[in-house]
Amino acid sequence: MWSSTRPMNNCRDGSRISWVNCSGFRVGTLCITLGSPGRPNSSSSVTLFSSALSSNVRHTPLATASSRLSFPERAALGIALVEIPLQIDKYMWFSEEDANQGAVAGLNLSVATVGIVVLYFLWMTGAAVRRDRATSAPVLGVPMIAYMAVVTISSLVAEKALLSFFDIALLLQAYALFFYIANRVTERADIIFCVVVLAVTMLIQSFFIFGLTALGSGAAGNEYTFGPLLLAVWPDGRPAGSMHSPVSAGSVLALLWTPVVALGLCRVTGALRVLMLQAAALGLLAILLTQTRGAILTALVGAILIGSGMLLRGWLPRWVLLAVLGLALMGAYPMFVVFEKRVMHGDDGSAESRVHLSAIAMEMIAERPLFGYGAGNCHLAGQRFANSGRYRSEWYYTIHCKYLLVWVENGVLGLIAFVMMLINGLRYGWVAWLQRDRLLAPLGLAFSAAIAGHMVHMSVDIFNSRTVVQLLWVVLGITAAIYKLSLSQPVQTARTGVAHVQ
Repeated sequence: MWSSTRPMNNCRDGSRISWVNCSGFRVGTLCITLGSPGRPNSSSSVTLFSSALSSNVRHTPLATASSRLSFPERAALGIALVEIPLQIDKYMWFSEEDANQGAVAGLNLSVATVGIVVLYFLWMTGAAVRRDRATSAPVLGVPMIAYMAVVTISSLVAEKALLSFFDIALLLQAYALFFYIANRVTERADIIFCVVVLAVTMLIQSFFIFGLTALGSGAAGNEYTFGPLLLAVWPDGRPAGSMHSPVSAGSVLALLWTPVVALGLCRVTGALRVLMLQAAALGLLAILLTQTRGAILTALVGAILIGSGMLLRGWLPRWVLLAVLGLALMGAYPMFVVFEKRVMHGDDGSAESRVHLSAIAMEMIAERPLFGYGAGNCHLAGQRFANSGRYRSEWYYTIHCKYLLVWVENGVLGLIAFVMMLINGLRYGWVAWLQRDRLLAPLGLAFSAAIAGHMVHMSVDIFNSRTVVQLLWVVLGITAAIYKLSLSQPVQTARTGVAHVQ
């Protein structure tokens, strides 16, 4: 399928760049010779997939090894990740009554489900196996396994066990994505590929949000169908993209935003940097347009952590200050709208409702703190408490705090396993940051910052939808891959004579 190859001039350090046209798409391939300048015939060379979207990429000093993912694997993984927020899916045995109370109300089968099957088929059948063998133990994600085990056991005490089954099935798909990424993504080029896919995902959702916002106030409360896609605007005018909720849309964009920014701050050139910075700028604007306060806080936490970390190490590019000023000017009016509508003039009781929902949760926990009420059954078990005299006149829904929700449904062991899962993700990124690798360290810190910000946001929302659950576990998987790679390779600096980032 390779139609042509056009070599280009050698780089100063003995590198060379070639463009390869594959099946009508122009794919940039960067070959870097490891060695000193003037010795282009050194024995070892490596390859970096830069971008199928680029038309011109200069020497990018980020690649240190060839991609271990095959083209079919990249295609399946990329499609699966992009589809998660698009929600091209089907719910089997769907219960609208339970869905209206915030439960996972059906067995979800999606394009991502097919992608997972394809990825593991390629892996297990040997179609994607390379000559080299694994030299380290696999990343299992023990806290994740423990959490899924507790969720499974909790179904034994569930009032409606089928809802527990739906929760378990969703977690199994999320874990399959985590395990694949954590153990199959073993090269720098593949980590860059994953972050590029996250940036593309952010761009797609941002354009959806811009389009819905451009429709004006007349679009409030409407839904728009485009083939398998459903775009929505809430009655209060907040755009939800293809995720049915502005809260989900904002939280997903905020979760992906910091890693995309971090890659843009690394010493990359040409189309890759442009793509990252464009995605970051448009993604931030889209977050503001959703008016999701927790998402704005998540992005702010991420920006502070990655900015201060890179500044303290002297890795922050000089142009960042101008970029921050530009972003501040661009987001000034949307931020004013958020402050006016969601802070000054109230939020239609959104914050107040969380108070009595949390109070109901605490009463439920006091009654069954150890084993909970069963995964997916919070809204059913809490109905008795909500109908009591104290809360009878209040709005009732599934508990709007992820930590309390996990405790109510799965007991204290489930809560401990869930929190340990998140802390383990923070540890992965922090260890990578301590290795001081000029590519992996900023990305490790960025993913940890994204997880930390999301942990804050989870204190005020449910976050049990497929989109948020699967993308969180994808982020944990990429963080684990960065952690594993950062420990398995020597730190690469200007003094090593190896391709590096300055």
